[in-house]
Amino acid sequence: MNNIFKIHKEEIGLTLGGLLVFITFNALLIYHHFNRFTQYARGGFWSIFNNQLHLSGYDPYPYMSISKWDVYYDMYRHPIFSLLFYPLSLLNGGLMTLTHRNCAMFIMAFFTILASVYGLLFAYRIFRRLLDMGKFDSHLLAILLYSFAAVFTSAMSPDHFIFSMFLLLMTLLICGTHFKEHTQPKWYTMAILYFVTAGITLSNGIKTLISTWFSYGKATFRLKHVLLILLFPTLLMVGLSYWQEQAFFIPRHEKGARIAEQKAAKDSTFVLKGKEIAAKMEKIQGKPIEDSKFLKWSDLTTSRTDALVENLFGESIILHQDNLLGDIFLGRPIVVRYKWTINYVIEGIIVLLFLGGIFVSFRKKLMLMLLSWFGYDLLLHFGLGFGLNEVYIMGCHWLFIIPVAIGYLMLRLPSRYQLALRGLLSSIALYLLIYNGYLVASYLL
Repeated sequence: MNNIFKIHKEEIGLTLGGLLVFITFNALLIYHHFNRFTQYARGGFWSIFNNQLHLSGYDPYPYMSISKWDVYYDMYRHPIFSLLFYPLSLLNGGLMTLTHRNCAMFIMAFFTILASVYGLLFAYRIFRRLLDMGKFDSHLLAILLYSFAAVFTSAMSPDHFIFSMFLLLMTLLICGTHFKEHTQPKWYTMAILYFVTAGITLSNGIKTLISTWFSYGKATFRLKHVLLILLFPTLLMVGLSYWQEQAFFIPRHEKGARIAEQKAAKDSTFVLKGKEIAAKMEKIQGKPIEDSKFLKWSDLTTSRTDALVENLFGESIILHQDNLLGDIFLGRPIVVRYKWTINYVIEGIIVLLFLGGIFVSFRKKLMLMLLSWFGYDLLLHFGLGFGLNEVYIMGCHWLFIIPVAIGYLMLRLPSRYQLALRGLLSSIALYLLIYNGYLVASYLL
């Protein structure tokens, strides 16, 4: 674990194969948006990028921040993510001066590909080192993870999800290695992991804290650990969030409010149009528990059953052909059903294998930690309804638990049944790669 980023000899083939796929599909995304997204603008870039990515609802905010740095992500959900783009915006500024082209897509693609490759390697190492699986099975389950639609599309989108999965897999690999060796990670390792996971996606910081508890047990609550792992990183994130809000977020919104007032004064229908848009947004997002900074993202009205079948275990794994890669805020229905019965069959097989894996491994410390993570996600999405209407784009936060559970199931089976399961998983992974890959490629071309 001394150098977690070192690529070992047996990982070269997987690295090169993943790199080829990730470069290809990031290139297709760039090709699809090249003329619009490489425009050189002296002013702002909001009108160029906003609502123009057209990829399942992923946000183009990183493109906007790299083009001309500002805070677009909600600081209460992503406290430090926008800050990471500041040095990249300086680089892009120099490139725009030289080329008179906005290079934000190329810069973001580089880091997206990097996170995708290392996420793939970390997944492989989890199966190979923590579950002690053979090379073929470790390759198979890592590829299965990346054949899932949410991971496949996140590995080419500019949004934060692939970076979240990269960090969660790193956390899983680090903590799992310590579990296996009956040791504890250094406090500063957990503090850094908490800061970056929570800083990019606040909800994932809870998972790092759960990992800390699994790693230290009762010692988690010692004053040293509470101060250094929880309190100090949290205060730093709060301070950074407050500074971003006061210095950038609020001034931009105040400017937008002044512009809206000016338009309302000139156009008597402007206020009515605004109310119609607000009503439409509430219908899409669902009725929140209350209109507060955090609970405004909750949803009490979206059908949990449809969300479970068509979105959580549906679109997260297998893309729907109708409304392909559509955005619910740009016309995609919240619930889309598959045209082919085979997709429901595959979804059902994956869910059954997932449940079987949980059944045979629920006493394993690594699996218990993952189930705690997944339980937290279910509470967030299905209890509070957070992001439930487009829960499929958040699959990178939890989908990796499925191949881990299946890995445990495979290890418990007699060799003749392992062979059958290996063949079944190979068929499913190949189908998903061809099916999801073809739909994405045809959409972008």
